Amino acid sequence: MIRSARCAPEAPVEPVTASAILAHPNFPAARRVFIAEQTKVYAIDTFPGRFGADVGRVTTLAIIVCLYANYDPADRDTWPTLNKLKTTVARFGFASPRLIDAFVARLVRTGDLELQKQPGDSRVRLIRPTEELLAWDREWIAAHYAALETLYPDPGYAYALERNVEFQAAHARCAIEAFDGIVAMLWSNMDLVYILSSTSGLIILLSVLEMAGSKADGAFREADLGPIASHFGVSRSHIRNILAVAESKGFLARSGPRNTYFQLTSFFVAAFDRFIADSLAHGDLTYQFGLSGLARTSRT
Repeated sequence: MIRSARCAPEAPVEPVTASAILAHPNFPAARRVFIAEQTKVYAIDTFPGRFGADVGRVTTLAIIVCLYANYDPADRDTWPTLNKLKTTVARFGFASPRLIDAFVARLVRTGDLELQKQPGDSRVRLIRPTEELLAWDREWIAAHYAALETLYPDPGYAYALERNVEFQAAHARCAIEAFDGIVAMLWSNMDLVYILSSTSGLIILLSVLEMAGSKADGAFREADLGPIASHFGVSRSHIRNILAVAESKGFLARSGPRNTYFQLTSFFVAAFDRFIADSLAHGDLTYQFGLSGLARTSRT
């Protein structure tokens, strides 16, 4: 839901829909790009705090960047305090206040966040993303738009792909306006959210999707996923647990001798393709918001 006029496109823009993305002839290529780019930004040596990624931490990072981008020292309601962060994240139900406290403390230790005094009120500490976190955020933004560029190269998504700092700020000021829609999309599939809430659950499922697609018969073994354990900072037992949950949700089916192989179900492919398409559709929407915000900033 758009609440701010400054984020609405100045001229009507026909939104890209998830259905159109799914029907696009280049969607298989866009899916491959989406998976490859997400793999880069969620690697354990890249993800802020050096944690494994989950939907709660990713949502918290996005909100941190958005809150600081909207910070106005003269308007107390915009101050990016820890309490404001907790209140905002709580709207989406992905992380408890205790988990946010721990995550923020870790981000401060790793140099991704700074706590600074509010001018005129030294009792207040503001959360400020460092350049390290902002640089990761630009990569995270580009990871989504690289897939969209595969589908819609004209006019394309140059500002995002070029990691433009001014666009990043404009995008962050407006992106929070689209969060409700994004979260509603996630919660519309409770089975998928359960897995995404697990550490590196998203990237494990993406790896499963890519691996199955690379096999002639679509079958893979648990052992085939071993190399991703260290890359994303998870244990083999954690991967095993994710596969077990995916099987219980009807995403995977066993096959082969002694049921040692997994195969994706049509339910899984349809659900995850829809997730990717919904993510890209919301990305296109926030890109339009960012362009409008950037245009307004350039005129002031």
